[in-house]
Amino acid sequence: MTDCRDRQAPGKCLGPSIAWGLSALAILVVAAGCLADDAAQGAAADFGVETQEPRDGGQASSGDARVDAILDRLEVKGRAIKGLKCKLTYRYVTVVPVESVQVKEGELLYSHGEPNSQFLVHFNRLIADGVVQQTGEFFAFDGRWVTERNDKTKKVVRKEIVREGERMDAFKLGKGPFILPFGQRREDILRNFRVKMADFTLGDPRGSDHLNCVPLPNTELAEKYTRVEIFVDRRLELPVRIVTERISDGNRIEVDFKEIDTQEAPAGSRFRVEAPAGFEVVVEPLPARTSPAAGLGGDKE
Repeated sequence: MTDCRDRQAPGKCLGPSIAWGLSALAILVVAAGCLADDAAQGAAADFGVETQEPRDGGQASSGDARVDAILDRLEVKGRAIKGLKCKLTYRYVTVVPVESVQVKEGELLYSHGEPNSQFLVHFNRLIADGVVQQTGEFFAFDGRWVTERNDKTKKVVRKEIVREGERMDAFKLGKGPFILPFGQRREDILRNFRVKMADFTLGDPRGSDHLNCVPLPNTELAEKYTRVEIFVDRRLELPVRIVTERISDGNRIEVDFKEIDTQEAPAGSRFRVEAPAGFEVVVEPLPARTSPAAGLGGDKE
């Protein structure tokens, strides 16, 4: 694994395997409307995390009142959720030389916590080339450590992304290591995307509104994604499908959320991924600070 000391962008240096998993986590957790806690001013400055400014009377607008209302409801719903559990289907679609699909099925857990929120994605079923396999893949964030476990390779990787006791908003658009714009303020989304309503087409989730999000020029997200599609269930006021298209190769990630339970309150122990006997374990703590006061804004460690 890479020994990363990039203090401004920890998400860029997690290594190819765990980075793939974090891409999944970013989509699954943030899209589900799960907001992490607001970052304490200065405490997570090492990660480029900023506190949110108070909203004034001049709100940003997409130009479509329907879009603005949906974005506002997503934010409100995300803040109200304390825990969540759902089944998910994750499709990775490659388009060259011919379109092919790899499907993973599993479960998502989320818990609002202090000082940071927690989540877990567990894939237990893989479908590729018409072959169904039982699998074991875990991607988790316990508020401090990101953990990836792959039962096929018998390897566990633990990467520290925030120090003990510190707060960070892991999902704030363009700031945290999980860089996708869902569960965010309307202003933050519209600062980075052009958002429009899309017409219903065959195959769209029933009872959903379809938001087409195109990254604005000169934004970090414009370097990564051609488009992001969000399908918001009108009753739940939560995304039930997310589609992202990568600018590098045109490949897509499509995620469906099913049996969403917002009354779930997972215990903290469920976000700890254990290493079975015989597994290789790689642990990557954050590098030691050269100056105890650097980047802390006067906060005590």
